[in-house]
Amino acid sequence: MDSIPKHLHRNLYYTLFESHLSYCITVWGSAAQYRISSLWTTQKQCIRVLFGDREAFLDKYNTCARARPIGLQTLGNDFYMPEHTKPLFKENKILSIHNLYTYHCFMETYKILKFRQPRSLFDNYNISERKPTLLISRFPSQNFTDRSTRLWNSIAPKLGFEDYSPKVSLIKSSLKKALQISQHRETPLEWTTEDYNISKLFMSN
Repeated sequence: MDSIPKHLHRNLYYTLFESHLSYCITVWGSAAQYRISSLWTTQKQCIRVLFGDREAFLDKYNTCARARPIGLQTLGNDFYMPEHTKPLFKENKILSIHNLYTYHCFMETYKILKFRQPRSLFDNYNISERKPTLLISRFPSQNFTDRSTRLWNSIAPKLGFEDYSPKVSLIKSSLKKALQISQHRETPLEWTTEDYNISKLFMSN
């Protein structure tokens, strides 16, 4: 990574990592937590490599134990603890894999409803006659239509649009900003399940 300027690391992340991570994420992204935990671990490792404190990491392992001050020569748990990634996600405005699923699932649904394409998917949605931006849920299932309907009804009212006239780019920026705020609302260092709680979108700080 020494040969690549730091200001290009974010572009490198989106080009070589997130593009693969988000591929078909609306299909597999709702899987059980234990199934995507390895991908979540890999994403955090990638963030550490690209944006972490490399100098501190190398200095930690290059310094002889006998050269450390008395009391710090014994290597405890803190020495082996990896760098916290949550501040790195926040600094670089990157979504976790969980919020990345929410983002892509909502945006795909918005485009289907806005453009009514592909027709085969659009016809599966049950749109409310009273409010066109509300979808009526059917019996719970794990297919894309039902999962996206539940997610849509949790987020769309908070975005506040009355119809599908807003540009896709505007909805994208509003949703991504809300997800980033929600992602870092709880603790500054440790990841919690509340960081992915979509019910907290657009709550006041």
